[in-house]
Amino acid sequence: MQDFETLKAVLGNLTPLARGGQKAVFSATHQQYGNIVVKLFFKADARSQREISISESVSLDCVPTIYEVGQVIYEGADTLFVIEQKVDGEELRKRIERDDRFTLREAVGFLEQGLLFVQRLELRNIVHRDIKPENIIVSSQGKVFFLDFGIARILGAPSLTKTEAMVGPHTPGYAAPEQFNNLKSDIDSRADLFSIGVVTYECVTGRNPFSDGATSHLEILQRTETVSPATFQIVGDTQQQFMGLLSSLMGKYPSRRPNNAEQALNWLSGAKSTFQY
Repeated sequence: MQDFETLKAVLGNLTPLARGGQKAVFSATHQQYGNIVVKLFFKADARSQREISISESVSLDCVPTIYEVGQVIYEGADTLFVIEQKVDGEELRKRIERDDRFTLREAVGFLEQGLLFVQRLELRNIVHRDIKPENIIVSSQGKVFFLDFGIARILGAPSLTKTEAMVGPHTPGYAAPEQFNNLKSDIDSRADLFSIGVVTYECVTGRNPFSDGATSHLEILQRTETVSPATFQIVGDTQQQFMGLLSSLMGKYPSRRPNNAEQALNWLSGAKSTFQY
């Protein structure tokens, strides 16, 4: 097994991007692959293996390509590494932080790409479960890329979360109620529809309807279960059709959202004639 220093020798401009309890992430350049991201997983557990497996299998142009997977010795321990494509663009969170809000045209393009992503995951029985601004990069041409399948679920496969767990894997403010309440039988692609609705709303209004002003994780979850996001007048949304779709996507119960991504896409397509850009 090679040492991390050996791997570094074939990389240029190695720069730390992030480090958490599960993994460290670096950006670098590679002679063969160009601009890349290197991920080091501190524990090669079932969830890490599933994240990598899903990322390798989806083969979508809106998901970074994985080039290599292997083992290195890092900080004295056997460590799983992944080399993947680095997307040329801006993390959506950075745009939100500078209060650069989406126009209606931008919001429609973003939501359409998000719904198409969810639709393609549906065909593979995958629920991403962590669609949020930190996991989205938008290129200068407006193409949207979705990252990090770390808590993704494969419908029909053995669950990695204990059934008796009171709380399921989630990011507060973006996860649907059935997801963070670990109601496994209710979790399907409609959880991702909820998340993409919240992200789009935040990009249009500049605020997350559930976490803005909250003082604790618990308060965010309580708001997600009880607060209906305020209707926002988007310039050009002449009949409030776009806002109506976002409200439906953010329904508290799965049954109140579109049944699937195709239904949401049809709604969006039908509403376009009412938009004035």
